[in-house]
Amino acid sequence: MKHPFILLNGNIVSGNQPHFISTNRALRYGDGLFEGMRVKVNRLPTRPIILFFEDHLERLLNGMKALGFAVPENFSPAYFFNLITELLIANNVSGDAIIRIQVYRADAGLYEPVNDQIEFFIESFESSVDSFIWNENGISIGFYNEWKKDFNPAMNYKTCNSQVYVMASRWKRDNMLDDALILNSKGNIADATSSNLFLWKENKLITPALTEACIGGVVRKNLIAFARQNNIAVEERAVSINEIQNADELFLTNISKGIRWVKSIGEKHFNHSETKRLTELFYKNVDGKK
Repeated sequence: MKHPFILLNGNIVSGNQPHFISTNRALRYGDGLFEGMRVKVNRLPTRPIILFFEDHLERLLNGMKALGFAVPENFSPAYFFNLITELLIANNVSGDAIIRIQVYRADAGLYEPVNDQIEFFIESFESSVDSFIWNENGISIGFYNEWKKDFNPAMNYKTCNSQVYVMASRWKRDNMLDDALILNSKGNIADATSSNLFLWKENKLITPALTEACIGGVVRKNLIAFARQNNIAVEERAVSINEIQNADELFLTNISKGIRWVKSIGEKHFNHSETKRLTELFYKNVDGKK
């Protein structure tokens, strides 16, 4: 559930009132990007714990540069931490929450912008109850083939031009699946509707490389580093549909849910022993950093 207040260009305002006009470039052209973060608020709301905070800010700023935005000098981790804290206090948040930062090119213009200055807003939402908890029953997924994800300089960022993810999400809904794998324009796996994909094969952990048009997931990044620190072989490379169908185990990762093991793709069923072991170790490591 969305909380009542948002933070618009640094100011707390009601999230239930209109704040945007028809020339908004994010609305007209998808000229923007967003970042989702997981927050834990304990008894002291002035010191929220933002999971992998610096990695999220790095991805947001790099995405802004990829889109040619003029990045304000004050867009620092301290600046955003203070804004997020202010919003959490205004919304009286306790417990877990999801923060969403959206940045877009300001002013009007047609395809050619008037300038590259930016505006932004920050929202907070209640976190899912199954966030970063082992999904005992597994999930069922499928291959979405109707739209492919293109290769471009912004392909690793969460841009507002997310039509392929919308269409894949509609498809998995209509087919009563938990998620869908999205292909890149070469026919290999890019990612899922809101997650990165990993597979186990002969004790190796394999995931599509960033050059395969997947989102540069923050959990993906930290899980790869953690696995390598624990002497688990990790390969980042192209992954074919055939490899997925012949994998030993599959799982998906994102900042909202954490790690979710895949039970099935069609008639193919997967094990989960290695995934569960890695998940428990990773969650313990994450908890230790809070």
